[in-house]
Amino acid sequence: MAETEATNFLRVLLQKDPEQVQTWLRIVWAEQQQVPEKFNWLGLAEVSTFRAQELANEESNESHSESLAWAEIATSVYEFLAENNPSFSERYLNSSMTLRAYIILKFGAIPENPVLDIYMIINWFFDNLHISYQEALIKATDWRETLAAKNPEETQKKFDSELEDFRKLRLIKNRLSIIKYLSKSKDFVPNEELNTWISLWEKLP
Repeated sequence: MAETEATNFLRVLLQKDPEQVQTWLRIVWAEQQQVPEKFNWLGLAEVSTFRAQELANEESNESHSESLAWAEIATSVYEFLAENNPSFSERYLNSSMTLRAYIILKFGAIPENPVLDIYMIINWFFDNLHISYQEALIKATDWRETLAAKNPEETQKKFDSELEDFRKLRLIKNRLSIIKYLSKSKDFVPNEELNTWISLWEKLP
């Protein structure tokens, strides 16, 4: 029953305009209203993402305004999910930053805008890397040599003993994929440090 109620609530919520959804989110996050049990927060984020991208491809200013509003909903919900689900936080933040990059490529960058601020993506890239560039380069080279050797037994041994290092490198590669996508924007001018990291992408496992 709770799941049906939550599903119906989400369907009704998504029939509203984005400003009404934003108002509802503010009320909920101010703990002034309860959310139905088993409410599908990820569903809200994903539908909002789809709408933001779809409206961004239309020509009218009204559609672009709606696109930004849905993008703001999606990114705020992804970040809410990341904060409340630490085990999946990287995945949710990747979704949030990917959408930001997509919308920036469509509309350009605006500093301090909740969606269009390029530095939100750049700062996120550097947050919690837990590894220096030089260390990442050494480990990436080592991993590539192991994988290129195509020795399943040695590869498995390396995974068993260095799985955490591999995960760190994949985290960096996933984040760099978004940075590389963002680099298509004329508003994105990476500094020397970021360019150095970008050059590492193809070397990462």
